[in-house]
Amino acid sequence: MLKHKFPIRLILSIVAGLLTASVFSIITHEVLHLAGIFPPLRKPMFDTRLLIMSLIYHSLFAIAGAYVTAMIAREKAKKAVFILGSKEAIMWLLGTILLWKHSPVWFNITKAVIGIPLAILGGKIYEWHKLKKAEAVNA
Repeated sequence: MLKHKFPIRLILSIVAGLLTASVFSIITHEVLHLAGIFPPLRKPMFDTRLLIMSLIYHSLFAIAGAYVTAMIAREKAKKAVFILGSKEAIMWLLGTILLWKHSPVWFNITKAVIGIPLAILGGKIYEWHKLKKAEAVNA
C-alpha cells in the first residue's frame, strides 16, 4: 500500500513566504501612516504617487516572500511559488471587491495581475542564488 506523504514542507514554505511579505508590508505601511505620509488607517487612499509607492514596496516584499518560500520548499520551489502567487492574485481580486471605495480599482487589479509573476521572479532569484552558491563551492 502506498502511503501519501503530507506536504508539510510545501505548506510551511508557503506560510513562511506569506508571513515574510505580510510582516514587512504591514510594518512599512504602519511606519508610513505614523510618519504622516499615508492617510490615517481606515481612510481611503486615492493619491496616485502614494499608491505607486505602496505598489513598489508590496512588490519587493512579494519577491522576498517568494524567495523565502522557494528556499524552504527546495525541490518543490516552483510549485510553492506558483501557489503563493496564485494566492496573491486571488486575494487582491477579492480586495478589489471588498475595498471598492478604499482605493482605486486599478491598484488592486494591478496587484492581482502581478502576483504570480512576482512570485515566479522571487523563485528565479532563489534558483540563481543557489546556482551561484553551488558554482562557488565547486570552483
